[in-house]
Order: sequence, then structure tokens, then C-alpha cells
Amino acid sequence: MSDGYGGSVDRLPRSMVKVVRAPADDSRLLMWVGRSGVHLMDLAEHQQSDRASIQRFPQNGDSSIAWASVPSALMIRSGRDDELAIADYLREEGDVVIMWSTLALPSVLLSAAEASARIPEIMATVPLLWLYRPDRDLVLERNYFDDTVTVARIPQS
Repeated sequence: MSDGYGGSVDRLPRSMVKVVRAPADDSRLLMWVGRSGVHLMDLAEHQQSDRASIQRFPQNGDSSIAWASVPSALMIRSGRDDELAIADYLREEGDVVIMWSTLALPSVLLSAAEASARIPEIMATVPLLWLYRPDRDLVLERNYFDDTVTVARIPQS
């Protein structure tokens, strides 16, 4: 991870990351890595997922999705922030990309089952985040400040 993107890996849930000895050719003695089943995405991977999902929606100044400007035909669910809605979104098999509202945390790729087992920890990490289902062209936005969880189909370009 670079000094900007992913520089605060230590703020991710401990069930997702661990510290290991760095390779001999690395200037660091120790480094953070994803636990088994958890891939810490590099900046290029993050940008690709961001362009394929969040960037296809209109956005507010705080980077949240401007849901009032999203066609209702794309909307699947919008309601109060609750873990049951998130668990329902993660119920079906497939991969999930978690993108945080800060680039200091690297985006994370893991299975829906792995994410489902970590819902409380994921929700406690930052107040605004997105769960992108690349295999289903869906995105979930969890916005603690608005007390909402919204799920929508991703607009096709």
C-alpha cells in the first residue's frame, strides 16, 4: 500500500488483517496482509471497482450516492441502517468488494460468506461504505449519518 491509499490498514477489522514479517527485500520489518480469504486491493484494483460501481451514480459532496437522482427502476431497497438488510444482501454466494469512505483504508475483496460473518466489525469501521457485488451488478451503500442502507442495480454505461 502507498502512503496515501491504504496507508491505514491497521484500522481495518482485525478479523480481516494480520501482521507478518516483511519479505527480505522490503525496507519494513513487518507488514499488514489480508487474512485467509481476504484480499487487500491495490490502488489500481480499487479504482477499477470504483469506476464499475460507485462512479456510475450521481454523488453528493461527501461522496455518498445522490439517491434522489437515481432512477427508481434501479432501486431495490432503501431503509433504515440495519444489519439484517446487509445480511440479506450478502445471502447469495459470490464476491464482495468493500469500499470505505476514506482512501486511507484499502478496499477489500472477499466472499459474501466471509463478509456476512464480519458484518458488525465492517459496520463499525467507518460511517459511510459501499458493498459492491461485481457478479451481480449491485451496490449497497451504508450511510450511518443518514441512518440508511440502500441497494441498487448499477447503471449501465
